[in-house]
Amino acid sequence: MKNKNFTLKLGGLLLLILMISNPEALRAQSNKTFGMLTFNKAVNISGKQRMLGQKIAKAYLYAVENPSDAKAKRDLLTGKLIFEKQNNILLQNSKYKVTKDRIAKVEGLWKEYKQLLDGAPNYDNAKKIIETNTDLLKASNSVVSAVILESKGATDSEALLENEDYAEEDGELKKIINISGRQRMLSQRLALYYYANSSTLKDKNTEQMLKNIYNELDGAISMLLISEFNNSRIDEKLGVAMSKWDQVKSNKEKLFSQGIKPADMYRLSNELTKAFNDVTTLYEKVKL
Repeated sequence: MKNKNFTLKLGGLLLLILMISNPEALRAQSNKTFGMLTFNKAVNISGKQRMLGQKIAKAYLYAVENPSDAKAKRDLLTGKLIFEKQNNILLQNSKYKVTKDRIAKVEGLWKEYKQLLDGAPNYDNAKKIIETNTDLLKASNSVVSAVILESKGATDSEALLENEDYAEEDGELKKIINISGRQRMLSQRLALYYYANSSTLKDKNTEQMLKNIYNELDGAISMLLISEFNNSRIDEKLGVAMSKWDQVKSNKEKLFSQGIKPADMYRLSNELTKAFNDVTTLYEKVKL
């Protein structure tokens, strides 16, 4: 037993000496995971934060006109709880200051955002949510970028974070997880700005925002369809997502002229989000 313990200790000591003498090996070892999560999982979760911020805003705007809708009430409640929980998970698992700082910025914006959600939905707060939701979205998106760079062993340098390089295969996989995950957010954002473009909430920017979101959603689908990481299961789920998207495209004129029933838009945005979430989850599980 003593010999066995000695052997184990000696092996551990040799490994420690090897890693200390080889910083690259040490860094590679420390960057295999995002704390207790895989990096693919961390990219997925941080991407979901973008979607949740938009889903919560969409539910609020819908609830202004439909205050008794049980689905909207549930989405508001669960969305807030999940957003806060996932933000804590990301903060607890990050190793780098840049990532932690960006998560902390999201937390600060969220505290202000959350105050607008309290109480019965009203038009004044709905307009403030339209004005501020993009700030939360940008901050959440910045966390996704930081997580991806952290996965590559980037140091706590803003310069490195601003010069992202996805040349290697693993980086390309994380990029496609990010793009697919962004489609979930855009599915919710599309409905958010559909409601924001109504006569009671519309301003000079909402119509153009709605068109921009539509075009971004449509364009990214082509990128997913030609991804080198697609397999039969992913192709199947992409087919489901495209069938949902075709329901929007075939009603494009109604989308821009407020011709889709609010309840139908709410349902369709959730179905589209689920379809892209299924695709994103499959990309997360791709083995290289």
